[in-house]
Amino acid sequence: MLNNIFMGFEHILTWYNMGMLLAGTALGILVGALPGLSSPMAMIVLLPLTYSFAGLPALLMMMGAYVGTKLGGSYSAILLRTPGTPAAACTVLDGHPMALQGKAAQALGYATIGSTLGGLLGWLAASLCIPIIAGIAIKSGPADIALIGLAGLVMVSSFVRGSMLKGLIGILLGLLLSTVGLDPQDTTPRMTFGMEELYGGIDFSAALVGFFGIAVVLSDLHRIEEGTARIGEKVGLCLPSLREMRLRWRAIVIGAFYGLFVGAVPGVGAEGSTWLAYATIRKNSKNPESFGTGNPDGILAPESSNNAVTGGTMLPMLTLGLPGDGSTAIMLGALLLHGMTPGITLVRESPEMVYGLLAGLGVAHVFMFLLGTLAIRPYIALLQNDRAWIFPFVLIMAVVGCFAGTNNPFPVFLAVLFGILGYFMESRGFPIPTVVLGVILGPIIEVNLRLALSLSNDDWLVFTDTWPRKIILALILYIVCKEIFLEVKRMRLQPQPNITL
Repeated sequence: MLNNIFMGFEHILTWYNMGMLLAGTALGILVGALPGLSSPMAMIVLLPLTYSFAGLPALLMMMGAYVGTKLGGSYSAILLRTPGTPAAACTVLDGHPMALQGKAAQALGYATIGSTLGGLLGWLAASLCIPIIAGIAIKSGPADIALIGLAGLVMVSSFVRGSMLKGLIGILLGLLLSTVGLDPQDTTPRMTFGMEELYGGIDFSAALVGFFGIAVVLSDLHRIEEGTARIGEKVGLCLPSLREMRLRWRAIVIGAFYGLFVGAVPGVGAEGSTWLAYATIRKNSKNPESFGTGNPDGILAPESSNNAVTGGTMLPMLTLGLPGDGSTAIMLGALLLHGMTPGITLVRESPEMVYGLLAGLGVAHVFMFLLGTLAIRPYIALLQNDRAWIFPFVLIMAVVGCFAGTNNPFPVFLAVLFGILGYFMESRGFPIPTVVLGVILGPIIEVNLRLALSLSNDDWLVFTDTWPRKIILALILYIVCKEIFLEVKRMRLQPQPNITL
């Protein structure tokens, strides 16, 4: 176990890799601090820049952006009462009241130390668990891989916001898009409509940029006209003392606990874990009435949970190929763009990538702390400026990214089409990550399902041959039946309209 972790550090401890990780973290803090942007947006901006890089440096830059946005979101939450990211919404409750009391520097200090310690605890737990899960995953066959992918799709459709029906519709749309192109076995064209550009399938960069970049810009265009509140010029950062942190260690541990375990559930993300951590620390406090008025624990718990999620999401992503949130879905797409197959086969074929990214997760939190303490003033200064230039910049980078991958304008047209589709789906409550996950996992599930059937002479019972496969099937059936039961129960509890003739 330790040998694999040390191997990961050996692969990333070069000036080039460290520079990429630092640059990604710096950009992540900036994007997270600007209301209206998010971690997936930062990674979409970086996507075209990584085409000329090797796989590990490219993913390290994205890892830095993923970690950096977690802290950056707290800046605007505390200073502007406008969370930079959805996960930072909980930090507003006590962070902004503390800033109004003239303690903005202390609030930013609590956010920085909470994010750093929570992230490092999540990284430590992931470092201990990933080698164990990876060791089991390496022994898996095609039938196991297909079932794990199917279970991931069902879990994501179940746990994302909204109804499971909307999640399943998003999954099925993604699976439908994944079948476009030549059949992997007999090379028969499928849904190509006679266009040779579609013979290779849907371009992953077009899907990622369209659903996570253009769709988000279209959804948030109204923010261009929003003004930004002025912030005091002398706002800095004041870290809490070691003595105070010893008194408040429970908030960090509770936050890290929720972040790690909620993040490990595919499709949930950080938003749910922060509120669970906040509610738990408030319920067990001796002075619960102080929460919402500037209690430091109300900053430490959600910020610790917010960053510990990064360790939790790495568990399913690096071992099973299942994204924990939208950001890790983009990382899975980036792996495919760099010629690597996400999931169990990644552990077999590229262990240096798995443990390199794991090591990068820990180093990124160190960089995040250094940037947060040494360079906070430039980030706060940027918060004072108009954000109107952000969205055109994102659109330009999105177009460049689609074109640069193939030197062909066709993916750009696809990205625009997916962006419009994603905008309408998002406005009606359909979760976008489910579509992208279907596009990513669809080919993996199809290839392994057909391979498992070929090896078993088309015997479908191969998917129930072992106890792990039976457990996975039972889990899938349990989730589906539970969601059906809950939906029927909700329909019965809804008041029936009075119809008069």
